[in-house]
Amino acid sequence: MTKLSTTRKFIGTIFLTIAIVVITAVVLTPVVHSSKTTTALQEADLSMISVMKEALYPEGIEYDSARRCFLLSSVREGTIYEVQDDGTYQPFIQDARLISSLGIHIDREQNRLLVPNSDYGVSTRSKPEQKFKLAALGIYDLSTGNPIGYVDVGALRPDSDHFVNDVAVDAEGNSYLTDSRSPIIYKIDLQGNPSIFLENERFSGEGFNLNGIAYHPDGYLIVAKKNEGVLFKVPLADPNAFSQIETPQPFIGMDGLVLAEDDTLIVITNVVPGVASNTIFQLNSSDGWQSAQAIDNYVTGDVYPSTGTIRNSGIYVVYGRLNTLPATLEESSPVFLDEFHIQRVGVIQESGGVLLN
Repeated sequence: MTKLSTTRKFIGTIFLTIAIVVITAVVLTPVVHSSKTTTALQEADLSMISVMKEALYPEGIEYDSARRCFLLSSVREGTIYEVQDDGTYQPFIQDARLISSLGIHIDREQNRLLVPNSDYGVSTRSKPEQKFKLAALGIYDLSTGNPIGYVDVGALRPDSDHFVNDVAVDAEGNSYLTDSRSPIIYKIDLQGNPSIFLENERFSGEGFNLNGIAYHPDGYLIVAKKNEGVLFKVPLADPNAFSQIETPQPFIGMDGLVLAEDDTLIVITNVVPGVASNTIFQLNSSDGWQSAQAIDNYVTGDVYPSTGTIRNSGIYVVYGRLNTLPATLEESSPVFLDEFHIQRVGVIQESGGVLLN
């Protein structure tokens, strides 16, 4: 449901000791005397934020460099929260129309926050009649949180199931929204006009299908299909000429995507029925994303990582534990989780490339 080139994806306390600072600085930061190296050292200091809020269940994450805070979505509440480095948090966007907020995205050029809105039946605001039917994009002022627009894309295919999951923005400000329950990528222009950008049965399948999406500055989208673990390259000028990116293996459970550099993609995987990957992969491409190789990975454990963002030189992923929520709601007296995490999983090197933890 997350960005580096177009920076896309908690509350608690910062766990850090001098020993961790020294070790991570040595392992993750090249010894070069430059401002970028200093930034990398600072990111090594911030390894994890614990978010102590009951039933938050965040799916999307972004970093707002102007206000110096993380932004988190909430599948359970719909509310968007801002989170400081010291773990303090407060609501940023409270919109009754947001049922489950998902893979949020900052559009810096237009100073907007884009919020995919769906209903999986697990929100405090869920309604039986709109489960897998609601599909919309909320658009908000990034500085104030005030609403700018609200676009219903489900109306384009009213008889289909829907779960809009992630969003990316191109150089002109057009938004592209994935649907995990219909084989569709939607396009919304700057005036808020929705259209079907690409619809193809290749994106169909069991369970959740299209998920993470990233815009590449060379004029195409990179899109993940979760249940199959494959990536697609979709040219903006001719979307029907899309192709599957060749990889040495499938990455089952693909969720958010972060384009760290033009030739480096961070792929975040979690859980699908029968497969619990819970791994962050670093993919590199030398041929314009016709193909890609996995050159590194970081296993997160059973935390359901979903989306990621970049803060300075650090790559941060949200651990939302979303896979536990449906079972919790089936309990006679549900006990919701009350701790979630923002984890630094890697650092962009001054010399180029990425080092995962």
